[in-house]
Amino acid sequence: MGPLCALGLGAPACKTSPPAEVSAPAPAAAPAQATPPAASVSQLKAVDTSDSVTKRPKQLPPATPCLDGPGARDPSVPDLLEKAAQKFEQGRYDESLECAREASRLDPQSLAAHHVRGAALSELGEVDEARTAYARALALDPDDPEVLRSAADLYVRRMGGRDDLELALAYVQRAFPRATKSKDKQLLKELYLLQAMALDDLGRPGEALIAGTKAVDYDPKDREARREKGVALFELCRFEQSKAELEKLSAEEPDAWAEHYLGLIAERVGDEGLAQKHFKRAQELDADAFKPGPPAPAPVFAQMVKEEVEHLPPDIKAGLSKSQLTIEDLPEVADLVATDPPLSPGILGLFRPPPDGAPVDSKPTIILYRKNLARASRNPDELRREVRDTLLHEVGHLNGEDDDQLRDRGL
Repeated sequence: MGPLCALGLGAPACKTSPPAEVSAPAPAAAPAQATPPAASVSQLKAVDTSDSVTKRPKQLPPATPCLDGPGARDPSVPDLLEKAAQKFEQGRYDESLECAREASRLDPQSLAAHHVRGAALSELGEVDEARTAYARALALDPDDPEVLRSAADLYVRRMGGRDDLELALAYVQRAFPRATKSKDKQLLKELYLLQAMALDDLGRPGEALIAGTKAVDYDPKDREARREKGVALFELCRFEQSKAELEKLSAEEPDAWAEHYLGLIAERVGDEGLAQKHFKRAQELDADAFKPGPPAPAPVFAQMVKEEVEHLPPDIKAGLSKSQLTIEDLPEVADLVATDPPLSPGILGLFRPPPDGAPVDSKPTIILYRKNLARASRNPDELRREVRDTLLHEVGHLNGEDDDQLRDRGL
C-alpha cells in the first residue's frame, strides 16, 4: 500500500460529484468515435474541444500554520502528513494543503507530501499546480500505483481532453503491475474504473465495458463501476442490457446519471412521456449537470438549419449542394451498428456515402440529429453554433478530411 493510503486516504471513483476520498472528480465527457471508412460523424465535443492549454491559476494565498501548540515550531514530517490527512477528510482542503506544503518544504523527497499536496490542490480546482505536485511525486517513484491512480484521476475528471485521457490510460496501465502484486482490491477496482471512464470518453466502449466489468468484479456494490458499465452498454447500443443495469442502480438509490441514460433509452423507443420523466428526475437530482437545453421543435429547428446554411461560406455551400441534407430526431440503430465499435447514440450528425451499387450520380447524405444537437446546447445561440459546426464537419468529410484533421480545425 502506498504512503498516502497509510494515512487513511484513498482515491476517488465518482464521475459526477466530489467524493470523500482523495480525488480529482470531473463529469463525463461525450465520446469521440473513430470514423469508419463507410461513414463519418459529428459528436458531442467535450473531448474534441478541450485540448487547449489550461490557464495557469493564481497562486493560493498562504494559510495559517498547520500545527498549533507545543511542537508547532518544530513539527515532524509524519505529524504534518497525519494532520494533512485529517484535514483532507474533514473537507478542509486549504488547511490540508498547507500541512502538505510544510511537509514538502521540510522533506522535498517525501513522495507522500507531494501526493497529498496534489490531492488537496485538485479539490481546490488548482489543476496546473496539482499536476505539478503529482509530477514531483512520480519523479521520486515513477511506478507508485497510488500516485499514478490519483494523477490519472486528475486527468480523467478535471481535464478530460483527448491527450489527457490518453495519458490517464498510460498511468493506469503503469500502475497495474504493483497494484496486482499487492493484491489491493480497492486500488485495482479504482484503476479499472478510471480506465473504463477514459475509454468511454475516447469512444472505445467495447474496451470500456471490459474495464467496467472488471471494476464491478472487484466490488459488486460499487455504484460508480456499475454506472460506468451501464453507460458502456448504452454506447455499444445494447440498450436493453444498459436499461437493466441502470434501473437496478436507480431503484437502490436516486442517481442522476442513471435517470438521464434511462431517459435516453426511453426516447429511443418513442416513449416520450417516460423519457421526460427520467430527464426531469435527473435535473432535480443534479441541476448543474443536467440543465434543460433550448426548445427546438421540428419546424423551428428546420428554419434554423435553413438560415445557417444560407450563412455558410460560398465554398462550403457549394460542397453542401453535392449532398442531400436531411434532419432526423435521433440516429437509426442500423447506422450506429454499421461500424465496429458502434457509433455513439449521441452523435450530432452523420455523413453517409451512397450505398454500394448505387447509380454513379447518387448523392451522399448529410444528416443532422435534432434532439442530440439541442441536448448539446445551452441556449439558442449555442444551438445555432452547433448546427453550423456540424455542417462544417460533415462537409469536411465530404471533401475528404478525416476526424483528426477536422479536430485540428476545431470541428
